[in-house]
Amino acid sequence: MKRVLLTSIALTLLALSCAEEEEITPYPEATSPVNVLKRVEISFNQGDAGLFDDMLSKAFVFHFDPDDVGQSPPGGSQYDIPETWSETEFRSVIRKMFKSAYSISLTIPTSSVGEPDPNEPIYKAENINIKLLVMIDEVNGFIADAGYCDFQFERYEGEEGQESWRLTKWWDRTATCFDGNLSLRPTSLGRVLAIYY
Repeated sequence: MKRVLLTSIALTLLALSCAEEEEITPYPEATSPVNVLKRVEISFNQGDAGLFDDMLSKAFVFHFDPDDVGQSPPGGSQYDIPETWSETEFRSVIRKMFKSAYSISLTIPTSSVGEPDPNEPIYKAENINIKLLVMIDEVNGFIADAGYCDFQFERYEGEEGQESWRLTKWWDRTATCFDGNLSLRPTSLGRVLAIYY
């Protein structure tokens, strides 16, 4: 009887410790450009459109890689990639991608993003490498992991008076050429997003 009781207590303690390990870490507050990019990364990886929306300024502009402008996205679409997308267009594309993609994985290393000066209202982080993997089904997908992106942020006062940051511009510089027929095809960030326009 004692052995059964001790085993039961041990299993209960093990279950409690596992539950504690599985607790979800809260999102970092958008109190710095680094945290904004961390929140963007989390939003892509969790398909959280609401979290992503919170990181964009109403005046946000996405700039395509110049080498992609006028080209078509993969998959036979007749859409011609423009120079830029507005905040409304960008949000719409991200929502469609979150809803339609089989899986999405975004990595944005933030070690070289830096910190703005205390009185600086606008901050630009340049040459930030990214890796975006979007699978359209179990075996086929696209990867953008060459080149870099530039990001511009603005400081603003949050709802509770706290200092916060959000994205105002995103420049894609990840264009790459690939004519092969592999299931995982290298391409640019902009071309992957344009699939969902």
